[in-house]
Amino acid sequence: MTRLIDITHGYYPGMPSYPADWFPKFALHRAMTPETDPNGTKRTFSRFDLFPHNATHIEYTLHFDPSGEGIDAVPLSVLVGRACVANLSHKRDLEPVTGDDLEAAVGAVFQTGDRLLIRTDYLRNNWGAPDYWDRPPYLTPSAADWAVERGAVLVGFDCLTERPGDAASPVHHRLLGARIPLLEYITNLHEVRETVVQLVALPIKVAGAEAAPARAVVIEEGHR
Repeated sequence: MTRLIDITHGYYPGMPSYPADWFPKFALHRAMTPETDPNGTKRTFSRFDLFPHNATHIEYTLHFDPSGEGIDAVPLSVLVGRACVANLSHKRDLEPVTGDDLEAAVGAVFQTGDRLLIRTDYLRNNWGAPDYWDRPPYLTPSAADWAVERGAVLVGFDCLTERPGDAASPVHHRLLGARIPLLEYITNLHEVRETVVQLVALPIKVAGAEAAPARAVVIEEGHR
């Protein structure tokens, strides 16, 4: 039996945001309400103040390379297909995710061209905590190397990309430099029962943007 698991962490008014002046907060505004509809047909229209990096989103090479490609250049074939879920839910605060961790979790089933999803349950268990961005598990350069060397075409995770405070951002540079999109701020991977699944993760098509919000869904087909 096919199961659909929504792994999207959505946007909502009042949601937490990274504590920096340059990091905009999400807001939803009514451009028209049933009371202000000039036609009297009680329509609702909304507009968003939306910063893609505050919830589930996909990043591409322009994020760290001024001459890179925007999110609209990611091939559809990368965004849909076979994925392997690395269950690293034992990871604790500030514990690194290494290449050895990934090899132990999915090395036996991972194939060139697969998408990699890394489960730590950090977002699910800690979202909203005042120190959320200070103590997550994080990816290491060896994890990025593993993904590149094993031929991953997309990497998604529910922890943070870099060790907090590491302004050099080596993981971003390694993965995006290899033209591997990053699917960040996913959740609900605890609901996924199988290691090998199908992933559909489609960002909004925005020309010239380094990232865009995405709806991400895992499909379990019950025979893997």
